Amino acid sequence: MFFLSIRNSCRSQMAEAILSNFDKNLDIYSAGLEPVDHVSQIAIDVMAEIGIDLKQKIPKAYTEFVHAEFDYIITVGEGTSEEVQIPDIKYKRKMHLGFRSPYKNSKSHDEIKEKCRAVRDELIAELDYFYHRILQKQVAK
Repeated sequence: MFFLSIRNSCRSQMAEAILSNFDKNLDIYSAGLEPVDHVSQIAIDVMAEIGIDLKQKIPKAYTEFVHAEFDYIITVGEGTSEEVQIPDIKYKRKMHLGFRSPYKNSKSHDEIKEKCRAVRDELIAELDYFYHRILQKQVAK
C-alpha cells in the first residue's frame, strides 16, 4: 500500500497512520513528489487527539520506492485522479482520494486546525470503507 501526495507532510502521513492503525500487519508507506523536511505540526496535533502518534514520522521522496511494487497506489490531494502525477512506480491498482489542502485559503492557525480535523475524519471514513469493504474481501478470496 502506497500513499502519494505532493509534500508528504499532512494528508498522506495521516492516511498511512490511519490505515496502519486498522491493521498493523499491512505494509503501508507514504511519500511525496516534492517532500518537505518535516511533518506538519498541526497534522501531528490532530492525529494525537485520536491517539495516533506522528511525531517520529519523516516525509519521504517517492524515489525511495521506485524499485518496489505495490498492490495499491493511493493518491491523496486536490484535483482529480487524472491531474495527479503518478511517477514510475509499479502498482496493481490505483485510487484517488481528493482532499483539499487544510492550508489553502486559511486565514488562521485555528482555521487550519479545523480543516485538518475535517480531512482526518474524512480519511478515517474513506479508509474504514476501503479496509473493511475492499481489502478484507480481497484477502478472503
